[in-house]
Amino acid sequence: MALIMEREHDEHERADEHYDAPVSTKRPEPGRRPGGARTAPGRLFIRWFGLLCAPAVLAAGCSYLNAMNAAGNLSTVERSVEWLRGHHYGDTVSWIEYNYYSRNQPRTGGTLAGGLPRAASTATTTAVAVAVAGAVAGAASGTGAATGTGAATGTGTALTPDSIAPLAQQPVAGEGVWQPYGDASNGTTAMQVAYLRPDDVHGTVLAGVVRIDQSRAMFRLIPGSQEPGHGPWPGGNQVAAADTANLLAGFNSGFRVDDSRGGFAEGGKFVGTLRSGAASLVISTDGSLNVVNWGRDLSASDNPVAVRQNLDLIVDDGQLVGGLDDNLANRWGKTVGNKLFVWRSGIGIDPSGRIIYVASEGLSVNSLAALLQRAGAVRAMELDINHAWVSFNAFHHDLGGTIQGTKLLDGMSKSENRYLGPDSRDFFAVVARQPLSAS
Repeated sequence: MALIMEREHDEHERADEHYDAPVSTKRPEPGRRPGGARTAPGRLFIRWFGLLCAPAVLAAGCSYLNAMNAAGNLSTVERSVEWLRGHHYGDTVSWIEYNYYSRNQPRTGGTLAGGLPRAASTATTTAVAVAVAGAVAGAASGTGAATGTGAATGTGTALTPDSIAPLAQQPVAGEGVWQPYGDASNGTTAMQVAYLRPDDVHGTVLAGVVRIDQSRAMFRLIPGSQEPGHGPWPGGNQVAAADTANLLAGFNSGFRVDDSRGGFAEGGKFVGTLRSGAASLVISTDGSLNVVNWGRDLSASDNPVAVRQNLDLIVDDGQLVGGLDDNLANRWGKTVGNKLFVWRSGIGIDPSGRIIYVASEGLSVNSLAALLQRAGAVRAMELDINHAWVSFNAFHHDLGGTIQGTKLLDGMSKSENRYLGPDSRDFFAVVARQPLSAS
């Protein structure tokens, strides 16, 4: 009997060894793996977050690649910065730029090495040339000497009543004296240039000031391929073929429209909104240019062909406007602040209707305004700033039809032939009203 019971026990044990439990059809709890282990909440969140963000990351990547491959003349760094500004990272870029420029301000003291540049010109009219010759003669008569490639050096200066009074306590020969600039029509140039230090603190910083006679020149606003973009434009995105033969110069426009606190209009097409009270460059049907407070001095009822706004006026009624030092509400731009000395440009108009363009590597908003005022502007505004964007080129036409540009200041970063073709940013072209005299 005992033997029988022992055999039955052994058979039950063997049966248990071959018994397969029924497969459960119950679904695992949310967050639990089929084997029973629960998925960590953090990993589950990362998975869902990644799935949700993937389309946005893909779209941003495609947008960035398109910006890198878009037509234009910007460097990779410039394209990247522009892309960041256009995708809600403008404050980050501004913070980086502010800290960089704060640590790289122009040094104080010093003198101009090599004196002042001598402007190239095909003018034969003597009125302005005499003033320049007088400056060089003053330098050569014991107070200095003309050296190098025509730069006037020394401590003497021969100012005419029309010259810009130098700000430096010890001006070099020719500082602030107007010289004929660029190609001439009938022996006379539409442009003049003067070089001088923009203050008495930064002795090595040089500013270039160009004065343009609107009875001899007219203006065009040329939209850029990326700024303001939104092409095609009625007037095209480069200097018209009909204007190329008489092209005198090209110069930079203002901030990106999104940062300008204003709008852009050309040929009846608009980007942004034309803001009442904004500093505005306005081109009339005859090609003349004006610097105005929009809505007060001119408005849409005056039927302009082009309007470019940028911030507020910095000179009005011949006086520096209030608040240039405080920059409340980023009135003068927020990229690098208003007090840092950086590459800046500005434009104004004098009582005779002549246009005045100013640029330098070491200007604050206040010193820019003061220099425009000193050059005769009764209304003036800031244009673009920073090394990459400030650019003025004068163009020379030879007898063979070749056009060659010359920079207003050697330190300007872009090519001297910038503006002879399409540009990434909008710019102004200066065109002679009468055929130029090629040489």
